[in-house]
Formats: sequence, structure tokens, C-alpha cells
Amino acid sequence: MNKYPIALYCDHPEAHLECRVVARMARVSEEFIFQCEHEDLVTTRIMLHGRKGLCCADVSKMKLIRHLHQDMGLDLEAVDFVLRYRDQLKRIKQQLDTAERRLRQKEEKHLAEIRLLRQRLENISE
Repeated sequence: MNKYPIALYCDHPEAHLECRVVARMARVSEEFIFQCEHEDLVTTRIMLHGRKGLCCADVSKMKLIRHLHQDMGLDLEAVDFVLRYRDQLKRIKQQLDTAERRLRQKEEKHLAEIRLLRQRLENISE
């Protein structure tokens, strides 16, 4: 039952997995995880029992880093650029979605106002 030890970090509400577990899940070496940490691609935290760990979101990130580095042949500096660019695109998409939502709300408001004005015009012309 101790195959995948999970621990909560003191100041972080999310569950963390030991680096050795993350390494198996992401199919990388622990050394590669520490290399990625050194390049600021991921941030490990000291877990309650003293070992370093990564949060669950970082497992997916490590899989992506592995794909970009090993499968695509990018060095870690290029991987960092791709990850930052990807995050920036996500933020821009969120901003665009918010702007579109506001625009639809304004359009609905203006259409309701137009309907109200048409009703008033009909009442005046009768």
C-alpha cells in the first residue's frame, strides 16, 4: 500500500507525490526532475516526511517536458520558452473569452433596449 506515498505539504493544500513516484509516472529519472527544478521548470517542495515532492499538476507538466525534451529534441531552455509561451497563450485566451462574454452581455442589453424602444414607438403610434 506504500507504493505511491502521498503527503500534504504544510503550507500547500494540494497533495504532493515524492519525486521518485513522479519520475515513474512521467517516465523520467529523478535526476531529470532535479535538472528541471534547477532550470526553474518545476518547483519541488519538502514534504512533511522530509523528502522532495511535486504536486499532481507538475506530473502532467513533467510529462510535457519529457515529450518536448526527449521526443521533440528541444533543450531545456527551449522547453522553458515553449512552456512560458503556452501559459501566455492560455492567459490571452482567457482574456479573449472574458471580452467576448462581456460583449455578448452588452449586445443582449442593447437588444433588450431596442425591443423596449420599439414597444414604446408602437404605443405612441397607436
